[in-house]
Amino acid sequence: MTTDINKAAQGRWPQLLSSIAGITAKQLTNEHQPCPLCGGKDRYRFDDQDGSGSWYCNQCGGKHQSGGAGNGMTLLIRKTGMSFKEAAQKIEQHLGLSAPPSDPPTQGAELVHHYSQTFIICRFPNKKIRPLTWVNNKWIRKAPEGIRPLLLSHQLHTRPDAGVLIVEGEKTYDAACRLFPSSIVCTWSGGSSAITKSNWAALKNRRVAIWPDNDGPGRKAADKIANTLHDLGCASISEIPAPPDTPSAWDLADATDWTSAQAHDYVKQNRQQKSWGITPSSIPDLSTEASNPPQETSTGPFQLLGYDSQGGYYYQPSRDGLIKRISTQSHTATMLTSLASESYWATIYPGRNDNGVNWTSAASALFEQQAAVGMFDPGRIRGRGAWRDANRTIIHLGDRLLVDGVAKPITKPLISRYRYQHLVRIDGAEGLPPLSDDYAAQIGNIANRFHWSNPLYGALIAGWVVTAPICGALRWRPHIWLTAGSGSGKSEFLSRFLTPLLDEMALLVEGGTSEAGIRQQLGTDALPVILDEAESNEKADAQRMQNILGLARVASTESRSALIKGSPGGVTNSYKVRSMFFLSSIGTALKQNADRNRFVEISMRSPHEMDPETRRTHWEALDADLAKYITPEIGQQLMARTFAMLPTILESTETFTRAARKHFGSSRTGDQYGPLLAGAYSLIDSEAPKPETAELFLAQLQWNDDQQDQGPSDERNCLSKILQHPVRAEAGDRSYTRTVGELIDICLGHKTDFDLTVTPANSALLRLGIRVEKDDREICISNTAEGIRSILKATQWENCWPLTLARLPGASKKKPMRFTGAGSIARSIAVAADEL
Repeated sequence: MTTDINKAAQGRWPQLLSSIAGITAKQLTNEHQPCPLCGGKDRYRFDDQDGSGSWYCNQCGGKHQSGGAGNGMTLLIRKTGMSFKEAAQKIEQHLGLSAPPSDPPTQGAELVHHYSQTFIICRFPNKKIRPLTWVNNKWIRKAPEGIRPLLLSHQLHTRPDAGVLIVEGEKTYDAACRLFPSSIVCTWSGGSSAITKSNWAALKNRRVAIWPDNDGPGRKAADKIANTLHDLGCASISEIPAPPDTPSAWDLADATDWTSAQAHDYVKQNRQQKSWGITPSSIPDLSTEASNPPQETSTGPFQLLGYDSQGGYYYQPSRDGLIKRISTQSHTATMLTSLASESYWATIYPGRNDNGVNWTSAASALFEQQAAVGMFDPGRIRGRGAWRDANRTIIHLGDRLLVDGVAKPITKPLISRYRYQHLVRIDGAEGLPPLSDDYAAQIGNIANRFHWSNPLYGALIAGWVVTAPICGALRWRPHIWLTAGSGSGKSEFLSRFLTPLLDEMALLVEGGTSEAGIRQQLGTDALPVILDEAESNEKADAQRMQNILGLARVASTESRSALIKGSPGGVTNSYKVRSMFFLSSIGTALKQNADRNRFVEISMRSPHEMDPETRRTHWEALDADLAKYITPEIGQQLMARTFAMLPTILESTETFTRAARKHFGSSRTGDQYGPLLAGAYSLIDSEAPKPETAELFLAQLQWNDDQQDQGPSDERNCLSKILQHPVRAEAGDRSYTRTVGELIDICLGHKTDFDLTVTPANSALLRLGIRVEKDDREICISNTAEGIRSILKATQWENCWPLTLARLPGASKKKPMRFTGAGSIARSIAVAADEL
């Protein structure tokens, strides 16, 4: 049989490989190109020497699949997964070696169409359609099992560059062949219910035009075929509508008065190109942030995003838009069918006898294709919130995007270096009229009417409410910590003002929430976080709050840095938090200067500062306005206004940041207040302010010392911690407790102490690692003394106080000197006495 089969197939391998294995016409040319078996770029060619179907691949060719050549039979077997016997039987059927009867039972048929030598469709009177299939040496009135061949007017392999016209039904096919004799005309068997059973893979990479029947089912079938061909990567897909005023169900078979020239003219004038967004090869680089962003590859119903260094591969299916990370060992049938339907995989990677799917081949091909895409950066995944993407405003609302105000489904590709993931829907915002200037001003007025300890806080709160939903688009994200006692109105402010205005655009959590919980709940979202009851009464609570503050610290600034967390499975998880935090409690837990520079601390007045009648009257009026103006619906309109004004607010932020830097003389203070002032200003004016307007707006606010002075520097706090530490000094037979600062004053002669003289004061300081140089007006603090380390234990300076103190004005580094006792010689930092 071997000799007979190979001899019979000689010279006919392109036809056989195309029909049986679905290998494209381009892949059956003698050009260097990707291998249909193992991928690559140019490792394969089909030279078909002496009609043997010979091919070459420098990776998987040859007897041992380690590079070399094969013939048509080896290519067929490897591509389909068939055994030699199964492949030989398929070839016999296609070539008619096991010849069917010369006269199949077609008596009485009006039309007979041979899809292949073993599959025929007969049309009988009264539109009765009957299939005939040659199985087990006899004809049966049944369509073949598995994938069916297409009916084609020309063999595809003979015209590798020709386009294809697809019509519905054999009668329409005959009419199309008459009108377009030089084109490849195609149809399928079984009607709309059998579209997925046909071998559409044979048209992969072709230019295709679809001419549907002029009715709902016809157009629906055309859309289904178009989507299938798009998934297969056809070069272009167009649709030709029926002429106007034609009756329902009209098709080309009804164009009995058309000539071929008229048909061609109609197609030329009415062809409509179908679009699914973008293809990877046509993606221009719109990013201003990277000159050569990675390119994703579309392999059909999903996007290949690339791989990571830990054996993970990233995909984004178009049907749900969720980005999936699939490990190497998890490329199973279950996981792959989460990317695309089983019929899709069966069409491209059929199993033996065209039954089922060759999942191993599918996984292998995906690995090759992902390797060509390259490494994927998960930091490019974006969740819900507001974003700037090149020069566009993107509002991600879970299941849809607002791109410069135009709504787009999340499942449709977007030209971008970022990936927008399908998440839980956020209602509202789009389709609503933006809040008017007058109504927006009411929001600011109501914010000012709560019992703030400083009237300035109302403006800052209003600014935070406006900018929090767009925090993902900000360069700097200021946080707010509200402190207030019982009965001050804090709960009413949170429940009646802040929460309704932000609604679903914020993550609301209660005290007891952990940093990990917030981080994992946010995921890739750029949404504000509102945390009530942020208390630190117990030790565990204090540590939990410090962890949350660490998260807020990372979230403040836009940078390429990420928060990296390990997992028990050895896979690292990267988080880029882009949230603005609002914390409320009785007291703050802000210890580090880095946190104080990122949080605006505001407070409410004690209820006892007003008499009961005044407080009641004030609340009744405020309560009525809260009910009237502060609702989730108004909040959505406020967000619609903010989203529409996003470019303006960003411009205003830069203007106010420069004005605040100039006003306070501090870049960090300018960064902190710039966004809040821009948000507050947007409630009274929809245009960006000029610099002089911003400076006037800022100057009119009632700034107090807390806002103008962001607190002592980190180095000053470190020195204060040392100076305020109590020390026991021995004088005669008695001991006295003094602070380090008091002992230094005694040594410098700044203070007279009737119990302690200079000698015992100096001895106590030397034991700590502090030496007073009275003549030089310097205090030398040892770089290594355990006494200093003990004072600074459990602070951020415990292991770095020399570097910190060296930043003090006038500080200098000293050569090794003796303090007291053996082993006390050490280098030190000299601090000028005038700096104490």
